[in-house]
Amino acid sequence: MRASQGLLSLAIVLTLAACQPAPQAPADPADAAAGGTDAPPTTTGSADTRVYAFQCGDIAVQATYRGQESATVVAGERTFAMSSQPAASGAKYGDGEGNVFWTKGTTEGILTLKGEADRSCTGAGEEGATVPPPAAAAGTAFRATGNEPGWLAVVADGATPHLRVETDYGQRTFEIATPTQGKDGWSGKAADGTDIKLTFQRTVCQDDMSGHAFGATAMLTVGARQYHGCGDFAGAPALAARP
Repeated sequence: MRASQGLLSLAIVLTLAACQPAPQAPADPADAAAGGTDAPPTTTGSADTRVYAFQCGDIAVQATYRGQESATVVAGERTFAMSSQPAASGAKYGDGEGNVFWTKGTTEGILTLKGEADRSCTGAGEEGATVPPPAAAAGTAFRATGNEPGWLAVVADGATPHLRVETDYGQRTFEIATPTQGKDGWSGKAADGTDIKLTFQRTVCQDDMSGHAFGATAMLTVGARQYHGCGDFAGAPALAARP
């Protein structure tokens, strides 16, 4: 009787032992450091890289943008790694040490290098384009710009007047081969029939992006839309920027 009870007890113990989960192997330290084998792999996306050329005063500049967060700016023989900074308009990048590159589209900009005067920049578009000469050297009679959204209007001087207009940071372009000139500006129709008018008033105007002062206020009308900004005539003396 006692032997039967002993055998029954042994059978119960063996049954319970068989029901216990198998012991787990120790985790591989390498897997633990990597967050476990079930963690999703880290994916590094390729940034949208764009390269543009500018002429900033006496310095040729190449700006390489990686997405919208960072840029590498090569100014002459100096290279600056910059990150995006808040701006009222346009795209502004800086290195936190007083070097800043601030552009309106691909045609206008300001280069600030620590300890040096600001330089106005003219863009040539994507790398490989030719940077145009300064406005006065190109025979420009009047040149005006504005912000939010960025726009540019250039009246060429010469035997055949010409008005070129860029709006929305250079995304739209209008050419008026023979604009009508009045006492306060120029007007005409673009090739697609859009009415274009550029007017000015000879009064000091301060650019709200760069702080530079100009000799005239300007208003550009494209169809039913109006753009406001500042302008200067060829040969006009430069005005000091206001604080």
